[in-house]
Amino acid sequence: MTLRPAKLLYQYRGHKQTTAPSVEPVTAAELRTHLRETATGLPDTEAEGYIAEAREYIEEQTGIALITQTWLMALDRWPSGQEPWWSGTRQGAISKLAGPSREVRLPRYPLQSIDSVTVYDEASNATVVSVAATFDVDTYQTPGRLTLKSSATWPVALRDTNGVEVSYISGYGDAATDVPAAIRGAVRRMAGYHYANRGDGCGVGNAYTMSGAETAMRAYMVARI
Repeated sequence: MTLRPAKLLYQYRGHKQTTAPSVEPVTAAELRTHLRETATGLPDTEAEGYIAEAREYIEEQTGIALITQTWLMALDRWPSGQEPWWSGTRQGAISKLAGPSREVRLPRYPLQSIDSVTVYDEASNATVVSVAATFDVDTYQTPGRLTLKSSATWPVALRDTNGVEVSYISGYGDAATDVPAAIRGAVRRMAGYHYANRGDGCGVGNAYTMSGAETAMRAYMVARI
């Protein structure tokens, strides 16, 4: 009998934002118009706080990046099915038996581009990978994908922890007008509801649900398995 470790069903994935959006999808003036409020009653600084909170919550709940932003994703290893060889017969679906995955999906979408791919050896020495020579970048699918070219092999990453880093850019565009109108409306309604119900025990999660923002965002979300 051959002993072997259990197959990892989920790949470790670290993820952090490295460059925040330069603008918000809704302005303070637009929020005041929505609320029929004045600049005295709702100053810019306060309005922008409600807008940013709503936008950040929507992005976290949906995985959607509204305005252009940069993210860094770290993987312990490539999705290449790197398990020790073992003898015997394995049972399972043909898709599992046919071979390892050849793609990495980027969590925040829509994907605009890949900024860089870096791999590390055991001593944490970095090697920058040529993205054009090694991968196809799929910006059409959501979430976007980094797919290994048929003639390429996964770059060698030997560091046990965070051996692979992928820096990528996502978002609908640099300007608020690049964001779909329905999503901008969801941010506006959520921020407005939160402001109108401040002091009544209304948290950001309540505002997301009760304002109708959650319902509006369903048309843009990708189901997570």
